[in-house]
Amino acid sequence: MKLSAVFFDRDGTVIFDRHYLKDPAGVTLIPGVADALRLLADHRIDAFLVSNQSGIGRGYFTVDDVVACQSRLNELLQLQGTGFKDARFCPHAPEERCACRKPSIGMWKSLSEKYALEPAHCAMIGDKEEDLAFGRNSGMACSVLVLTGKGMKTAAQLGLKVEALSSKLTPFDQVCTANEDPVSGKYYVAHNALDAVEGLLAMHGSTL
Repeated sequence: MKLSAVFFDRDGTVIFDRHYLKDPAGVTLIPGVADALRLLADHRIDAFLVSNQSGIGRGYFTVDDVVACQSRLNELLQLQGTGFKDARFCPHAPEERCACRKPSIGMWKSLSEKYALEPAHCAMIGDKEEDLAFGRNSGMACSVLVLTGKGMKTAAQLGLKVEALSSKLTPFDQVCTANEDPVSGKYYVAHNALDAVEGLLAMHGSTL
């Protein structure tokens, strides 16, 4: 299976989670993210960003605030010689029941239609269960939970024992302590985005 694109969550996966971030000055890259994006580019694999920004719908900040934070993120990545091919964000609060808030697949539809992406050749990386479900609902080959951001909390909620991961990319069923698999589908866990990407690339050419 040839991997053609990797999707990333933003807060807690690519940048430190500041909880309803609105000030571009607060945009700080998580270590290793730029390296991960450069690795993907070296392998001619596109990187996309998909982010729930319910603070807009809740009235905590504006679309312009999100755009400004995205511009700062792009600037920081450009300084390190890398970046995302494209990005989407959902501006709605949960109660609006929109079609674009993860785990719904509106952002996937927008990007996949624009870039002719096949879900079987894509993967999702994020720190929350909604990110994993977004990958599954979009039909992607796999989803990776990273332990940055809210990842440790998510792992605990899913019954994953992640104190000693066996590899950069560890299948859920190898660390699941629940009686049953916490989720269905092809899920993996990694310490961070760089480990996730390195693990995906190590599987490149195999069936995910």
